[in-house]
Amino acid sequence: MSEIPPEDRPDDADGPVDGPHDGSGGGGDGADDAPKDGAGDERMDGPTGDDERDLLGLEPEEAENVRADLEDLRGMRQVFQPQGVKGVVIACPDCGENHFYEWDLLRENLEHMLETGEPRMHEPAFEVREDEYIQWDYGKGYIDALADTGLEPDNRIELSSCPWCETPLEHHFQFCPACGRSLGAVRLYRELMQRGLEERDVRAMLVRAGFEPF
Repeated sequence: MSEIPPEDRPDDADGPVDGPHDGSGGGGDGADDAPKDGAGDERMDGPTGDDERDLLGLEPEEAENVRADLEDLRGMRQVFQPQGVKGVVIACPDCGENHFYEWDLLRENLEHMLETGEPRMHEPAFEVREDEYIQWDYGKGYIDALADTGLEPDNRIELSSCPWCETPLEHHFQFCPACGRSLGAVRLYRELMQRGLEERDVRAMLVRAGFEPF
């Protein structure tokens, strides 16, 4: 191929002036522009320096602490939600304000932190009624005390239907939604039976205590 005379060569023969640099030119400055199609792949090999911990997620001990918080949250919800509690309030060490979390919101935040290593931005609760939330430390201490006495939430006696009117029940119901009777006597009956007492004795004990027979 014949050589182009110098006077006929374009001034920008070393690289295009307009448009993105594709790196095919000679000594142009395209290397300083945004990488395209794999350019700069060295940044994908892994994080370095101070960014390494952030991109790799939580340390094992931190992850275990988050899992423990999720378990504590589940226990608090089992105990307090049936009493009308909507969630927990946590004192923020950064801003000094109380942050109100509904049960599902805090669970999702903890799960997000466990998966990504980063906390999720907290949106302020709307028209909060503080008496509908419990302090995290109080709830944690409460379920710890239950565990110490063998009364963990997981040991709660579940009822599928009301023994008086046979209305279906959810696990957290304390009263039958149809007839209004307290379900505490039924749970006490089941507990005493599991401990080996005779059914006749248990029923007599409940009647003497003032519970309606079922």
